[in-house]
Amino acid sequence: MSTYDATAEYNVYSETQRRIEEDLKRRAEENQARVDEIRQQRRHLSGGTTPLIIVADGDSWFDYPLPLIGHTDVADSLKSQATLTPAMMKLAHYGNATTILMGVTKRQRLIDYISEPVHGPIDVLMFSGGGNDLVGDQFRFWLENAADVNGDPTQGVNKELLRDILGIVNGAYLELIRIRNRYASNATILLHAYDFAIPTGIGACPFAGPWLRPSLVEQGWPDIVQGRHIVKAILEAFKSRLKDLCAANQNVVLVETQGTLSSSDWANELHPTPDGFGKIAARFRSTLQSIPKFRNRI
Repeated sequence: MSTYDATAEYNVYSETQRRIEEDLKRRAEENQARVDEIRQQRRHLSGGTTPLIIVADGDSWFDYPLPLIGHTDVADSLKSQATLTPAMMKLAHYGNATTILMGVTKRQRLIDYISEPVHGPIDVLMFSGGGNDLVGDQFRFWLENAADVNGDPTQGVNKELLRDILGIVNGAYLELIRIRNRYASNATILLHAYDFAIPTGIGACPFAGPWLRPSLVEQGWPDIVQGRHIVKAILEAFKSRLKDLCAANQNVVLVETQGTLSSSDWANELHPTPDGFGKIAARFRSTLQSIPKFRNRI
C-alpha cells in the first residue's frame, strides 16, 4: 500500500511554480521590445494612431497549454488579427481560478507588472476567469439531482449554491478592478463569459478533463441535450453577474462571446478549436474597435 508523500508533492509544486515564473519572465522580456517600440512611436506621434499595450491575465482561454500544431488562444489570436500589432503580455496561466488569480501570489504578480512605468502606459487589461471556479469536481454542487426535480432540466441548477460561488467570483473581479484603479487607472478592463460549452465528456488530454459530464451523470443528467441546457443556464447566470459588474464600474467592458461558437468549434468540453479561439478573438477586436479611444488601433 502506497503512502502519501507530502514532501514529494511539494517539490513537484515548487518546481512547477519555478518554471512558470521563468516562462513569465521570458515573456515579459520578449514583450518589452514591442512595448518600447510603441512608447517610442507615441513620443514621435503625439496624438497619432499607435498600437495598443495590452495585458492578458486569467485562465487557459488566454493561455492554452497544449503544444498542438496550429493551436492558439484568444490572446494570441487577437494579436495575429490586429491591423496594428499590439504589445501583448500574457500573465495568464491555464488552470487558474479567479480565487487563485486574485490570491496573494498571483495578485502580486499582476501588481508588480502593471505598476512598472516601463511596461506601459497600459491601455487594456483583458481578464479571463470564472470558468475554473465553476467546473471540475465542484461542478456537481451547482446541480440539482434529477430525481429531486422530476427530471426537468429547467430545474437542474441549484440556484442558491450557484449564487454563492458567483458571489465569490464577483469578489475576485472587484479586487481586479481595485488593482486597476490603483496601478493602471487609465486602462480599460475587458471581461467575457465564455460560450455555451458542450458536456461531451471529452477532455483536453488524459490528465485534463472532462470537467462537466462526470458531475452531470453523477447527478442523474446523462442526456447531453439536458446537460447542455443546464450548462447554458449556469453560464447565462455568470454573464448576468458580469453585466451588473460592468454597469457599476467605469471602463469595465463585457465582450459578448456567448453564442459565437458552433458545435464544431469546440476541441473539448472547455476549449475551442484554433478557429473557435479565432472567432472569440474577433469579438474582442470588434469590442475594442467600438470604444472611441481604441478605434483603428487594433
